[in-house]
Amino acid sequence: MAQSPTRSTKCQEGVVIKAEAVGGHTVGGNGPQEKPAPVRRLGVKVGRPGLGRTDTHLALEQAATVVRSYAPGVVPELLQTAGYAHAVAAIARPASTAQIQQQVELLMRRQHLLDRPAPLKLWVAIEEAVLRRPFGGTEVWRDQLDHLTRMANRDNVTVQIVPDHVGGPAISTVPFTIFRFERPDVGDVVHLHHATGTQFLDDRTDLDAYHVIWDRLSVHAMPPEYTGELLTALTAQRPATALPSATIQRV
Repeated sequence: MAQSPTRSTKCQEGVVIKAEAVGGHTVGGNGPQEKPAPVRRLGVKVGRPGLGRTDTHLALEQAATVVRSYAPGVVPELLQTAGYAHAVAAIARPASTAQIQQQVELLMRRQHLLDRPAPLKLWVAIEEAVLRRPFGGTEVWRDQLDHLTRMANRDNVTVQIVPDHVGGPAISTVPFTIFRFERPDVGDVVHLHHATGTQFLDDRTDLDAYHVIWDRLSVHAMPPEYTGELLTALTAQRPATALPSATIQRV
């Protein structure tokens, strides 16, 4: 199982990267952040932090040719509908309506990477239980499943569902993304997103560990060719419902 990330990570060139909080502010200091080594090698411009994602994350995402993503509790961001993203943001990071709308608009722009002339290749692993959670209500939930079905049929998108009897959180409880780049001299970068901030890993030992975790997830998940059938079956079912408040025992 993946361990909880520490406050800093050493990159290949010996640079220590402090964990970055959502919005681009640093944890444990207010000084300027060093870029991960691959960002420096790529010469990617790192500009103003985006809402809900650091500028480093956005830069890596734009430069990547392949992204692999696993989020134990929600649909990975690049496959979220606007309605679903709005509902998740309202729960995860309560903010003003305007701030949430800005965050969702940024996410919709990020998703254009899947439509560019040389489209980003996206491979995601999604928990079956996640697909039963009606964030935003039944209509938003059904729209999200329909959107996943359409996206899973695209050549540059691979969607695998991790069955309930497997339980992806037994393999990793930490949401993570692996960025891969076209240039052979630029190694992969792992991005961890946790409660107090984000962390970027490019040390070989860390990369090997997360490659193994990803391999285990993809092996235990259903093969991609079954994704459409599973999503259709889920759409035909009723979503999970909340317990009536009267049945909840308060201590």
